Amino acid sequence: MEIPENRLIDKIRRFADRSRDVLRGIGDDGAVIKLSQGSYVLVQDAMVEHVHFKFSFTNPYDVGKKAVYVNISDVLSMGALPLYFLVTIGITPALTSKDIGRLYHGMRQAAREFGAIMIGGDTTESKSDFFIDVSMIGKLVTKTYLGRDRAKEGDLIAVTGSLGESAYGLHLLLEGKPTKGMSTFLKRYASPKPPYPVWKEIVKHDITRAMMDISDGLLIDLGRMMAESKKGAVIHLEKLPIPPLLRKKNKEVLALSGGEDYQLLFTFPKSRLKKIQGMIQQGYPISIIGEVKQGKDVTVLSQGKVYEAPEKGYEHFGNSR
Repeated sequence: MEIPENRLIDKIRRFADRSRDVLRGIGDDGAVIKLSQGSYVLVQDAMVEHVHFKFSFTNPYDVGKKAVYVNISDVLSMGALPLYFLVTIGITPALTSKDIGRLYHGMRQAAREFGAIMIGGDTTESKSDFFIDVSMIGKLVTKTYLGRDRAKEGDLIAVTGSLGESAYGLHLLLEGKPTKGMSTFLKRYASPKPPYPVWKEIVKHDITRAMMDISDGLLIDLGRMMAESKKGAVIHLEKLPIPPLLRKKNKEVLALSGGEDYQLLFTFPKSRLKKIQGMIQQGYPISIIGEVKQGKDVTVLSQGKVYEAPEKGYEHFGNSR
C-alpha cells in the first residue's frame, strides 16, 4: 500500500453517505448512531497474525482476550459501555480445535469482565495467516459522545496509566531478552485490559468531551485528535507517565511511539483541573502532559527544548509489529 493509514481513511470517508441519525461517522474510535431508545457506539477492530501478534510467543487465549479488550477500549473511549459483539475468524491449518476453544475462552473471559455478550459471527478458512475481526456495539452513557473532534484551544491534555509498557514487553519478546521480573510489561502487551475504573470516574464527573484510546502511539494518536479538532498541541516529555525502568534504559521514545498501550488520551477545560487533581490525589492514574494550542502540529518539549522523536508511532501499511 503506497499511502499511510490516515490518508487511506480520508479516501474511504468520501464513500460514506450522510444520515441525520449518524452523530459521528468515519474518523474516530467508533461510529455513533442515534436510535429511538438512545445513542449507540459501533466499533470494529481486526488482528492479523504476523502483523499484530505471533503465535510463537502469544497463546490463543491471550489473543482472544486482546481482540475483545481492544474493541472494548474503543467503545469506552467514545463514552459508551459495551453490550454485544460478533466475531469472525480465519482459521489456518496449523490451529487445532483445542486452540480455537482457548481463543473463544479468552474472548468470553474478557467480555464477562465488562458485561458484554457474544451474539454471533463467522468462521472461515485462511490459507496463510490467522485473523480475528470483532464488531462491537455499546450504548452511550455520557451526555454526548466523546470524540477526537472535540478538543478546544486552552484545554489541558491528559493520559491514564503508564505509557510504553506494551511496546517494551513486545521488545523483550522479539529480541529474546530475559523476561524474569518483567511480568508487568509482558502482561500489558499480551492482555491490555482497558482502564475502566478511571474511565468510570472521568465519565461520572463529566470531565471531558474529547477522548480516544492510545493504540498506535501517543504522538500519532494525539496528532489524529488534533487533526480532527483542527488544533495543535504541546506536550512535555518529563510529564509523561513513563515506567522508571524505561527512563533508566533511555527508552522514553517507547512512551511516545511504542503503541498498543490502550490507555485513555483526553483533553479537559482548565475549569475541571481541580476535580482532576482531586482524582489524582485519590490514587487514580492520571497524568497531565500538555495543552491544546492554535495551529496543527504536535510539539514535544524536553526541559523546555523541542524534542524530535526518532519514531512517530505505528503506521499501518508502513511498518509492522
